[in-house]
Amino acid sequence: MNTVTKLSLLAGAAFAALTLPVASYAADAAPAAAATGEEVVVTANKHEEKLRNVAQSVTALSGRTLEKQVAVSFQDYVATVPGMVMVSSQPGQSRLVLRGINAGGVSATIGTYIDEAPYGSVTGLANGAVLAPDIDTFDMQRVEVLRGPQGTLYGASSLGGLLKFVTNAPSPSGYSGRIEVGGDDDTDSGAAGGSARGVLNVPLGDTAAIRVSGYYDDEPGFINDPLRHAKDTNGAQISGARIGLFWQPIEPLTIRLTAIGQDILSHGTSTEDLNPNTLKPLYGDLTQSRTFAEPNAVAYRLYNLTANYDFHFATLTSATSYGTLHQNGNEDATAMYGPLLSSIFGPPDVGASVLQGLYQEKFTQEVRLASAPQKFEWLVGGFYTHEDNALHQNLSGVSLLDPPAVPAGLGGLEIVSLNSTYAEYAGFANFDYHFTDRLDLSVGGRYSHNDQTESQTTSGALVGPPSTVNGKSSDGVFTFAVAPKFKLSDTVTFYARFASGYRPGGPNALNPLVPAAVPRTFQSDSIIDYEGGVKADLFDRRVSVDLTAFYIDWNNIQLLADVDGFGVNSNGKTARSEGLEGDITYVPLDGLTLSANGAYTQANLTADTPAILGGKDGDLLPYAPQWSGSLNGDYERPIFGDVNGFVGASVTVTGRRKSDFNATIGQLTLPAYASVDLRAGIEYRKYRLEAYVKNLNDARGILAIGGFGSTPNGAVQAGLTTPRTVGLTLTAGF
Repeated sequence: MNTVTKLSLLAGAAFAALTLPVASYAADAAPAAAATGEEVVVTANKHEEKLRNVAQSVTALSGRTLEKQVAVSFQDYVATVPGMVMVSSQPGQSRLVLRGINAGGVSATIGTYIDEAPYGSVTGLANGAVLAPDIDTFDMQRVEVLRGPQGTLYGASSLGGLLKFVTNAPSPSGYSGRIEVGGDDDTDSGAAGGSARGVLNVPLGDTAAIRVSGYYDDEPGFINDPLRHAKDTNGAQISGARIGLFWQPIEPLTIRLTAIGQDILSHGTSTEDLNPNTLKPLYGDLTQSRTFAEPNAVAYRLYNLTANYDFHFATLTSATSYGTLHQNGNEDATAMYGPLLSSIFGPPDVGASVLQGLYQEKFTQEVRLASAPQKFEWLVGGFYTHEDNALHQNLSGVSLLDPPAVPAGLGGLEIVSLNSTYAEYAGFANFDYHFTDRLDLSVGGRYSHNDQTESQTTSGALVGPPSTVNGKSSDGVFTFAVAPKFKLSDTVTFYARFASGYRPGGPNALNPLVPAAVPRTFQSDSIIDYEGGVKADLFDRRVSVDLTAFYIDWNNIQLLADVDGFGVNSNGKTARSEGLEGDITYVPLDGLTLSANGAYTQANLTADTPAILGGKDGDLLPYAPQWSGSLNGDYERPIFGDVNGFVGASVTVTGRRKSDFNATIGQLTLPAYASVDLRAGIEYRKYRLEAYVKNLNDARGILAIGGFGSTPNGAVQAGLTTPRTVGLTLTAGF
């Protein structure tokens, strides 16, 4: 393979997704929204309704539950959602998987909404799959997870489901606020971290209010690197703020304006180098070996204006949003490109690194009209979105000799710039007919059309003068959902759901001289889901049960592949996922809540992938545990006067999983692991003191494997569960 061909792999839509290791954090279980005598309300169908009346599989995590569990990020609450997995190499660089729908591509299979605003890229040209927005949950009303395809109401790239953050709205009813400070300590490394959070709600008369919140979290590292004499290399700082304005100028009109910003700065990957044959540490516990540091910085910005006008017979909603996502990171690529650069430029020891920057701007507009509750309910709407994405990668070489001997031009060897646009127009409708007080039927559909362009420029010392190639594509897709529902009683509901979802295809920008076997475009893939379930609140809501069985066909699977030496998005054939998921909550006495959630998922290829990926018919889909679940217990009771005490414990179990498809070494089997969390505290009026231990048993769960061919000494990089962490938080409200 010649030099240009080898370096052309950098020109793939997502080089980082091929070489960066990934890790799944599934600890710190919090009970799902529980049957505690209170009704759980969600907005899964774009209007408020009781959870038990929603004809699909939904988990709702309340703000109070998240607060008590000190659950502020993906790694803290993902395991509380049946069938959900997080795959991540470091904060801000995460992949979410539901029901096993994952084949390792770079386009997301789970959509993300923040209130009424979709956030993150839906294309395979902007690393949407590995940049799932990890929004801090402080001052959240709840987090909703919708399992199964959501193509009708939420559109593209929601094959596996949808994650929806619902923030607290400003309230004109009165002044309120809360301040929280905390500290924690990693008992293995001894590194300490701390956090500070605050929120203030200020009424502006009887019809308006403003709400401001902010937070800062210093997360300690726990990975060491003797080669660079670095300790706790993977520490991170997360900071952010939200500002909301509510105004009701006239009785039927409400206006809500929200601005959200969050910055994540991670100083290194949370990965350990392992022997690929034994999966044992190559250099020691919690140790990696890198020539260069691997920091990653991500900035989220989102601005949304939502207005509702009540016409009595129907409500008109307009949701306008503008968001940006910026990511800059560095990868040590010495093992992959160092020998090549040494052979070209002469120095025997040349280090190589890849700098990557992603810059995304996204505008969306949705308008919908929904009828008032009645026998025949309807919702119709239109949607538009436009994305501008720019992905830049720079391969650099540095002499490792002392003194250095760097040839001219070795500092910047090759630059790849991938600019793309995505525009989508969609119309959707949903109809609910209540045949009786017990029997309903919901039918919905959506037609979406997208146009995409791509322009890729390659330049640098290794490839000569700048070269630019362009590509474009156009696609139209219809998705649907049909859901009958039968209420056996006011507290027991049976439902079925037949629904579809899709991910857009797109162009591959390739030189006209590239071999014909390399695809110029990749096609959309699609999901058809068949599921049925039961939701029940029994014994005066002391027992809550939510069970769902599902069967999914996945067609034309999108993959990231090397075709004739060129990294491109492509399509495979088919896969299937089937299983059972659910949760049960029991409140045997006031103050005591016991809960369990779990999932059995059998997700397999049903046809071979292209040979270059090595996937075979029958292989398990990557990072889809067949068994996963958690057991949770929380007890709260008065101690004396206005002082309440509470204690809680969680046990999270994640079953064996398979790594990504790999034609060279095949899929590796990641062993099962379990994690135990404890918490206890006291509350006095609006004050709370809480102590907690996460991962009490100090499990070294291997969550993901990556870095094939890019790690020294043939090692692979493995993401681990965060070691045992002890912490304390103090909260004061007013």
